[in-house]
Amino acid sequence: MEPLSIFFILIPIGLAVGIFAAITGLGGGVLMVPILFLGIFAFSEPLFDSIKYATTISSTVIIFTAISGTIAFVIQKRIDYIVALLCAPFTIAGAYFGKFAQNKIDETTVLIFFAILLVLTAARMTFKVISTKRQEKQENQLEDSKNENGNNEKTIEDEPSRFKLLLDKLTLERNFDDRSNKNWQYKARLYLTPIAIVGGFVASMAGVGGGIIMVPVLHIFIGLPIHFSAATSVFIMIFTKSTTVITAYTTETETAGIWWSYVAGLAIGIVVGAQIGARIARKIKADPLKITFATVLVLVSIWTIVEWQLGLA
Repeated sequence: MEPLSIFFILIPIGLAVGIFAAITGLGGGVLMVPILFLGIFAFSEPLFDSIKYATTISSTVIIFTAISGTIAFVIQKRIDYIVALLCAPFTIAGAYFGKFAQNKIDETTVLIFFAILLVLTAARMTFKVISTKRQEKQENQLEDSKNENGNNEKTIEDEPSRFKLLLDKLTLERNFDDRSNKNWQYKARLYLTPIAIVGGFVASMAGVGGGIIMVPVLHIFIGLPIHFSAATSVFIMIFTKSTTVITAYTTETETAGIWWSYVAGLAIGIVVGAQIGARIARKIKADPLKITFATVLVLVSIWTIVEWQLGLA
């Protein structure tokens, strides 16, 4: 297939990926890699280690989408730059080791790794929908309880240990007003930023944005609000994916994986689609779509393994 034909074919595909990614909260990588590997590459010349080519192309495209998303979040004032810059060195190290590991192992392992990641993404999406519903129910019950009983009991706190005092010194109290003048107050546990190396490794190994790991790390472990976690994760993604692509360029077997007809077509479509998807997301209920899409991801992961088995037959 000619590069120009591929370019025009991938623009609408990228557009659809960008829309669904924005609505469901997914990174485009979990969609781009199977589309390239199971779809586009099937109609092109046979590729050696095609799943690795797919992850390299996906990583390159994600740089453009990360820059676009970062600009939007900068305007919204929802990026914690201190946390991001402390996490960046660890995600860069993780990205390097992820791409290095990918080049040292066979395609089968990378394929299975990505299929497992799809299942975990689907599980995370389903859990997020269920937990959101449960949290809303608990908040309603708590509000009802407060209305019925206004008693407030004081609790006596134990004197903190030296270790606890040390951790407190490594915890940064943050106070932000975003663009909508909403105030955000939280404590960022800076001593847990090394965990970000896991996000960089997964992002590089599988060719995804890394948000599936980084958002929970930033939110659950480091302590950022979920909105700041998503925004800060996108900013960190620029460092992660740049490292992945540079590593691919400096690895002889991976240089051919960055085909600019693929990158340009997908990047144009996804950047535009993400803006459209963000507008649509404000007007529709995303939970049913997330459950449906989680099911699709599981089916894609199964089909990925089946396709690999058929290739061995």
